[in-house]
Amino acid sequence: MTTGAATPDPLAIADDGWTLWLDRAAKWQDDVIYLPENVPPMSSLPVNPPTGGWDALYKSQGLAVTLPTTVEEHFWGQFGERSYTADEYRYAEDDPVPQNGAVPGVSWWVKKIDIPASANGQQVWLHIRGARMRAEVFLNEVLVGYSIMSELPIDCDLTAAMKPGQPNRLAIRITNPGGRYDWKDSNNTPWGKVKLYHSHGFGGIDRGLHLSMHPMEGRICDAWVLNTPDPRVVMAHAEISTKRVVNAADLSAKVLDKSGAAVPAEVKVEQVSTADGMTTARLRVHVPSAKLWDLDTPNLYRLRLQWKADKAVDTRIVRFGFRWFAAEGIGKNALFRLNGRRIKLYTAISWGFWGYNGLFPTPELARREVLAAKALGLNSLAFHRNVGKPEVLDIQDEMGLTRTMEPGAGRMALGKMLKPGESLSPADAFSRDFMVSKCKAMVRAMRSHPSLVHYTLQNEVSADLNNPDVESVLRAMHDLDPSRSVILNDGFVGRGAAQAMFLPYDDHFYRSDVEKAGGWWVNHQGAGDQWYDKFYVDKDNFIHRQTMTEAIVEFGEMQGCAVGDNHVKMIADIQRRGGKSYDLEDHKAIVGGAAAFLDKWGFRKAFPTTESYFLAVGKKQYDAWQNYLENIRICDQVDMAAISGWESTSIENHSGIVDNLRYFHADPNLIRVSLLPVRPVAKQRRYTYATGEMADLDIWLLNDTGKSVSGKLTLSVIDPDGKSTKISDYAVPANVADQFSYVLAEHVKTPAFSKQGKHTIRLELSGRPEVTFTRDLWVTRTDLKPAAKPTRIAVSGIAKSLRERLAALPGVEIEDFQPGRPYDGLIASGLKADEISRRQIGDETGLEAAPKKGEKPKLVLGELPSEVLTAVKGGLPLLAMVPEDGLADGVAKQLTDLGLFNYAGPVGNLRAPWMGNWNILRAHSLFDGIPTDIAAGVWHQIQGQPSNGLIVDGDGIEVIAAYSRDHDRHMGAASFTAQKAGMKLLFHRLPDMAAPLQTRFLLNAIRWLTA
Repeated sequence: MTTGAATPDPLAIADDGWTLWLDRAAKWQDDVIYLPENVPPMSSLPVNPPTGGWDALYKSQGLAVTLPTTVEEHFWGQFGERSYTADEYRYAEDDPVPQNGAVPGVSWWVKKIDIPASANGQQVWLHIRGARMRAEVFLNEVLVGYSIMSELPIDCDLTAAMKPGQPNRLAIRITNPGGRYDWKDSNNTPWGKVKLYHSHGFGGIDRGLHLSMHPMEGRICDAWVLNTPDPRVVMAHAEISTKRVVNAADLSAKVLDKSGAAVPAEVKVEQVSTADGMTTARLRVHVPSAKLWDLDTPNLYRLRLQWKADKAVDTRIVRFGFRWFAAEGIGKNALFRLNGRRIKLYTAISWGFWGYNGLFPTPELARREVLAAKALGLNSLAFHRNVGKPEVLDIQDEMGLTRTMEPGAGRMALGKMLKPGESLSPADAFSRDFMVSKCKAMVRAMRSHPSLVHYTLQNEVSADLNNPDVESVLRAMHDLDPSRSVILNDGFVGRGAAQAMFLPYDDHFYRSDVEKAGGWWVNHQGAGDQWYDKFYVDKDNFIHRQTMTEAIVEFGEMQGCAVGDNHVKMIADIQRRGGKSYDLEDHKAIVGGAAAFLDKWGFRKAFPTTESYFLAVGKKQYDAWQNYLENIRICDQVDMAAISGWESTSIENHSGIVDNLRYFHADPNLIRVSLLPVRPVAKQRRYTYATGEMADLDIWLLNDTGKSVSGKLTLSVIDPDGKSTKISDYAVPANVADQFSYVLAEHVKTPAFSKQGKHTIRLELSGRPEVTFTRDLWVTRTDLKPAAKPTRIAVSGIAKSLRERLAALPGVEIEDFQPGRPYDGLIASGLKADEISRRQIGDETGLEAAPKKGEKPKLVLGELPSEVLTAVKGGLPLLAMVPEDGLADGVAKQLTDLGLFNYAGPVGNLRAPWMGNWNILRAHSLFDGIPTDIAAGVWHQIQGQPSNGLIVDGDGIEVIAAYSRDHDRHMGAASFTAQKAGMKLLFHRLPDMAAPLQTRFLLNAIRWLTA
């Protein structure tokens, strides 16, 4: 039974058997909207019957549905689609691909329910776990409930409207005023005369509705359990709605184990008080024999709380766990402790989007979410920019996974800073008060879950600590749940943003203008689109290093690293359930575009199935996260790190590491191994080498167990033929209390690599085969001469960096192109003289031409001189090195005019770091010595920001590398050859690979040109 929401024997309302009817003629735009604390008596509220009356609703040919669901799960796009507006999607102006098919407005949800005859003479209440947005609840055409608290509980008194022992008709009117479908949660939208945060733009109802019966004398309307620093002591709380006087003797409590048997417990009623017709009670419950709730032992208990009034008895059961989690040592040596031991939180941020209906998880999806997190090695997840869902928290309680939570748009609880004599407008005051109410409702609903460890008001909030609203809302949350930390900002505290917080059972208000970082340092780094060698230089220089000790150290969003989903698997899952999902057509379109491209351009040997292509792209992402998470663990002072993406969606990828159905993008072990409690690491400075080079490694032991590890670590390298060479042994260091990271050696060199191919670094702990680190490095030959005699290559309009690289190639002579001279080949980029001096295309990825903030890029089109085009037309082989949009677009149009191919424009570049792109390479002589039949990843390190692909067609074309991006329906050519009418072309749009691979590619390309 869920926390604080059920009687011992709840009268469950079945999830199935509901009828959904769209009331598209209903008026709602100018309605008066009420906050929870201002809702008038139900009899005084305006009643909004169905259009055409109740008979029209009951006789309608509504759609049979099962909860949880939304209108959008069943009707997305059925009334037309349109482009998103800027109020719905941040990139709407530049991204016409996703289309909005939502159905805002009024919907009715109807079901016949049974209320037993035994309900006569008792109160009967209906509990709804969550709905969006406004819910008006009717029983037998009588209004019994009203709430605008999106996705949070609603309790309705059915007593006056019910017909015990007879059929009762439950009808819920849902109004969806629209909303957002991406990550952004900072917009307020008018509704009538007020403004409020619209959240995710779906309209629907969560599952798990149920009835409860209570004596007429009163009822326990809420009960919750809070943990204390003594993990075997909890504080039980109850609110009793009654006109009677409640005495301590009227209250009792028992603790039940998972089998339902009572366990010995010391229970003491510490406080009973009455105010405004509500009695509040607090009981201390001590169970000396309690088994603690922990990640590996998620022991759960139930508290059976009972109130007696003469013969009347009311009972409430709350599930909870004995445990203690807190941030300790603030100002000195800050860290997290769970049940007395140090713990780091490894988490990922979830925006609260769900497959099928968009809004609420089904039981299957909720369980899959938790199983996926554990399979990836995470010990936490974050409800990020969206309020938590009980379906998930229940399973996290049961399986041992922690959760952090924010309400979504919590910053709206902070009104603007007012000058003397100023006041907020009524609309702005409503917006603020709405969010304060939502924050409080969130805490009330979720505070008994042992998996929930702290609350955050807002991701990346900008706040003025002198604004009294800051302390007010944080204190309101702290008062409702003093057992957890309440933090203002999960954002850019590391860049100077304000921070404030309350710690458990501590009324001191921490603030960053008084305490260092406000006691909780946090920063976001979302600029990386994959792993690059520069992210680890040495033990003191690497990304995600922060050695502050006085405050909790959190990297709340680590990088971007976005890729596409396994859309094939998602379609199969949706069809298995009956083929209903708001995003189904998006997945079909993406799969259709990918399959057509792979078939047409010869990529089926590399990717025999379309699913294998999506999984290959996913591996690029998981390889990167393996490295990022190693960095997080290497820095011992880091206490919490969040992968900047959990679920992805059809509109924005959100850099998710699972899809909207919580399926993996690749083998989860790629991430899991980096989070194993005991993990040796041979941290590389580079992933790719030329023959004759050596790898330079730092040796680490990561141990989150707090327990000693025995044995020795052995470092070796395995060559492409499987031959293993031992490098060195390392003694395992003695365990130091609260230390999780140990450096054992620096700058350890491997033997010089002599063979081309994959070399595996292996670091293993003696006697513990499961404690083994492996890292695959790539070695290529760069000493190959293109031909027996020197090869004469002309160059035209190329960057200085490319010219220098070409000049260093063995057996290659470079000179500026001059018409009429004999050459073996021509390399050109289309740069003009002034551009050559201004930009270093390749090494600097064209970012010197990046626009200022708020401006759009100004593309400088590549242009091959007319004499170069004449030479190409006359048969001089051309390598067009155009690793940037302007160059590629201009040169492609010129070569199209020559008749080499047809060009229909670019696919499109990286929209944002959290909206990914990728390149794939297939086996070809041009890629000899370079990893192929995979997505370019940690070996290649092709820059994402300047990447793009061309949509091309024509005879004589061979596409050897391809490009695509988040939710795009198109794939394009990133590198292709064209041979036609005596002309020979290699058109290379790919930005530079890692230096040894780029050198090898140029050698291969010159060989191809001169073949």
